Amino acid sequence: MPRFTIDRRRAIKTAGAAAGLAAGAFPAPFVRAQGAPVQMVSHRYPALEHYAEKMRNALPGVEVNTQLMPFDRANELATIALSSGASTFDIVYASDSTVLKYAKNGWLRPIDDLFEKHKEEFRLDEYPESLLNAYRYNGELFVLPGTANVMLWFYRRDLFDEAGASAPTTFAEYEALAADMNSPLRAGTISCQKAVDASLNETHWYMNAIGDGWLDPDFRPIFNSDKGVEAVETLKRVTQYAQRGFTSAANDECTIALQQDLAVQGLQWATRCASMDNPEQSRVVGLVDWAAAPDGNARLSGDGYAITAYTTQDPEQLFRIIATALNHDSMREAAGLMVPPRAPILDDPAVAEQYRWFPGVLAALETAVPFPPLAEFYELGESITRRVQQAITGEMEVKPALDAAADECTSLLRDRGYTL
Repeated sequence: MPRFTIDRRRAIKTAGAAAGLAAGAFPAPFVRAQGAPVQMVSHRYPALEHYAEKMRNALPGVEVNTQLMPFDRANELATIALSSGASTFDIVYASDSTVLKYAKNGWLRPIDDLFEKHKEEFRLDEYPESLLNAYRYNGELFVLPGTANVMLWFYRRDLFDEAGASAPTTFAEYEALAADMNSPLRAGTISCQKAVDASLNETHWYMNAIGDGWLDPDFRPIFNSDKGVEAVETLKRVTQYAQRGFTSAANDECTIALQQDLAVQGLQWATRCASMDNPEQSRVVGLVDWAAAPDGNARLSGDGYAITAYTTQDPEQLFRIIATALNHDSMREAAGLMVPPRAPILDDPAVAEQYRWFPGVLAALETAVPFPPLAEFYELGESITRRVQQAITGEMEVKPALDAAADECTSLLRDRGYTL
């Protein structure tokens, strides 16, 4: 297998947006008692469960309360606490997209000083600069990465073999296979259209593989172009072969549909690959295979942990908790649960040989595309995903739905000071 580096394959590319509020701009309305347990809030999936366990045992005598939940809920709780300047949380989960919002609003403490101080101890030079840049805002680093992540194609190799089919490489092939393999027993595909995060992730693939993307370089909406309409029309057609309840399905529900033999294929995160072969969770052990998404351009992401600007805990102690949980050995131990963001682990042929989904992951990374580098993108997603759902369920025609979303997004960005 050829050597892979994050730098060479565009692993994570997000640039800083316009200048925002400085850290510490809000007064904390209340302060937890000194010596209280460290409070961490995070999204939940297997790799993050691994890191949470490592945090709980990172420093002798230091209690760490780890609260894990679905992405939208974790983001909501963090936003509520941080926007009020509360010291509710000391460590918060942040993705390559949410960090822009958090940092722009002054909710996080920059960690450049701590990163440099502990670089040798925790082998932090193993992180490629291209990856760290995804977590910088106005030149300052705010997150220590725990994972890189990419969406790729999950498909039932046994059922495809029976049908004499290969993994689809184009949308046309995908749509035809979804129709041919759809049955009362199994859905022809999964679709994850729960607002906001899940729908935004899946629609992102359509918008970049068929459409022109979400926004132009000046952050003007372009997702309602002719190609954008074609993208959502395609999504609408494909969802007729999706599992029941797809409009309220997020990553967990779609993963379960694949694990329980209720669907034959679909787009899902690399962090869910290992669960397909877990006999305690899956009825399809050894039967799922992986490839790049048809026509490429699926979402590229990553996540990690940040220190809040309002913590009353010692920042150095908090950094040591994070860095210990995400150290080289811990990350190598969890390599089967995610895409390791430390280059020596990702580039290790032994790691790639150990996990049979790595060829698919590496293929997906070739063309993967991150969300636009805009702090307000998830806020735009609230409007976008609502309108996309109206379009694919027939409540609105596709073009008017996307036009409405574009108008709403333009209005929001103008209110935030963008010149459009």
